[in-house]
Amino acid sequence: MWNHWLADDQTSPARSLPSIHTRGKSGRVLLAASLAVLATVAMAPAQPAAETVALTHATVIDGTGAAPMADSVVLIRSGRIAAVYPAGSRPVPNGARVEDLAGKWVIPGLIDAHVHLPSGNGDVERYRGLLGRLLLDGVTGLRDMAGDARVLAYLAREARLDAPGWPDIYYSALMAGPAFFYQDSRVPDASRGVMLGSAPWMRAVDETTNIRMAVAEAKGTGATGVKLYANLPAALVKEIAAEAHRHGLLVWTHATVFPAKPSDAVAAGATTLSHTAYLVWEAAPHVPADYRSRAFGDFTHIRPDDPKIGALLEQMKEHGTILDATLRVFQQGTEHSPDAFGKGILPWIYSVTRAAHNAGVLVDAGTDSQGLASGGQDAGPAVVDEMVLLVEQCGFTPEAAIQAATEVSAMAVGLAAERGTIAAGMLADLVVLSADPTADVRNVRKIVEVMKDGRVFRPAQKP
Repeated sequence: MWNHWLADDQTSPARSLPSIHTRGKSGRVLLAASLAVLATVAMAPAQPAAETVALTHATVIDGTGAAPMADSVVLIRSGRIAAVYPAGSRPVPNGARVEDLAGKWVIPGLIDAHVHLPSGNGDVERYRGLLGRLLLDGVTGLRDMAGDARVLAYLAREARLDAPGWPDIYYSALMAGPAFFYQDSRVPDASRGVMLGSAPWMRAVDETTNIRMAVAEAKGTGATGVKLYANLPAALVKEIAAEAHRHGLLVWTHATVFPAKPSDAVAAGATTLSHTAYLVWEAAPHVPADYRSRAFGDFTHIRPDDPKIGALLEQMKEHGTILDATLRVFQQGTEHSPDAFGKGILPWIYSVTRAAHNAGVLVDAGTDSQGLASGGQDAGPAVVDEMVLLVEQCGFTPEAAIQAATEVSAMAVGLAAERGTIAAGMLADLVVLSADPTADVRNVRKIVEVMKDGRVFRPAQKP
């Protein structure tokens, strides 16, 4: 849905973010060089906590969907999990700092797989407050799905340096057909100072585009993946995806790219398809070339169990394509603006997300929001709302909803080898809870402390 992705670096933080409002060939060289510097620093690993910590007598929910492990020890050394084992089965190492977590639950840090950080007009304090709150609410990672890469590279750098105590930030470089950049009012703010459609992170592409160069420049922004947004035919989706894979970039797409269908994106090797609602176009007799039709599919006559939808889900399972369902944004949207969507959209997306899960399709937890839930200072992260919808509307167990927001969201950003689960060798991104999230997934909001790369943060620190 892309509600809040605008990032305005007109007055970006002067202490670290260089001025890169440039035009023309020389400007593009300076722009690419500036982004390359930011991207290189943003990729630098944080310095983990050096001590050995033993979290003892906790109930561990490891993020894989497995049953909770009662009375367990999580041993952490230098910011990584060294071991997970039953309490009493081996001694705690001498010199370890021991935290007795009897009566507490430990889950992996949450990853919101679909956010749009707001425009801060260069006000780093605005970002600091938002990102600091998200970490203290248990969110240790974010995937920003379209914005100004100059700002995002700066924020990712700060997060990886670990000084402010923020979630890790991973972001996309968007590509779409040329018409999109003149149809969508949000584009100018995300590419301020650069001609529309020419920014490496906000690129117009068609059959005449040098795709190799466009993807290489996208990688130079420090983006983790290329997001294919709108107005692209299947042949271009396939070409861009192949080149992105050659550069080691992930491929993130809208479920329908208009006119490319969901099955086209899956066949091209997309890592994730965003928005269950847009899967409806797989069974439509005609897919328009204009993305502005995206939320007005025929949710009345195309049934959730349509054979074409079922075949698509099987294709997604076979390819390992992740469904980035983003239920929450449609639920909230129908409450505030019911005419903005096709009739019957909510029961349709709930049924198809349930069917996807039952078919073995991986489903992540993304909110298509700024990351925080509405409802005041203590509302918590929006990703918990998404988890609640997965449980209450789509038949997920609480353990499966936790897996969606941890292991599967880590897969969506290519991080599952190091983050998203509680196991030996993984980075110590953990959330300690005072109540059982398997009894009520809302208990994920009841946070005692958060650990990011082994460094401890407590809710009392909330800004």
